[in-house]
Amino acid sequence: MNMTQCPQCAHKRKGEEYKCPECDCFYSPLDEILAEEALQREKRSFIGRLRAIKAAKNPIKAFIEEYKRENKAAPYNITIFLAIIFMFVFMMVISVM
Repeated sequence: MNMTQCPQCAHKRKGEEYKCPECDCFYSPLDEILAEEALQREKRSFIGRLRAIKAAKNPIKAFIEEYKRENKAAPYNITIFLAIIFMFVFMMVISVM
């Protein structure tokens, strides 16, 4: 199988693309798997979760759900540590005003 061009339209592959920009076909089955893994990695990343919150119909509700999910997964001492940092930053902002 030639992975330097699209199997459907023979468009030349540029760089590390997973899909053909012309016909939206994957260059190979391996590229389809790699694209899905990259998408899942993006969804689990901090930036991916922020994008999901921003894209939600109700961002505030999505933020609260994400906070609850993370709070459940985090050990108690991490939660306390994050609360202390939040209070410190809050007090710094208030003192500047």
